[in-house]
Amino acid sequence: MVKGSPAALGGLRIGDRIVAVDEASVDSVDALQRKLDASRINRVVRIAVLRGTQKIELDVTPVEQIN
Repeated sequence: MVKGSPAALGGLRIGDRIVAVDEASVDSVDALQRKLDASRINRVVRIAVLRGTQKIELDVTPVEQIN
């Protein structure tokens, strides 16, 4: 987890397992990337994660990555 990243700022933690984006299930990294496509840049998305045995919902704002 990168300090100051959108994920960190949204409350995600190392070990969280993302299970849904805007109430749509995700079961792989590919599915997650498809859900977080360019149309969601700078827009709040609701991310559901499993943290241990607890399901938590977080609001995250993806930003465009500059490589």
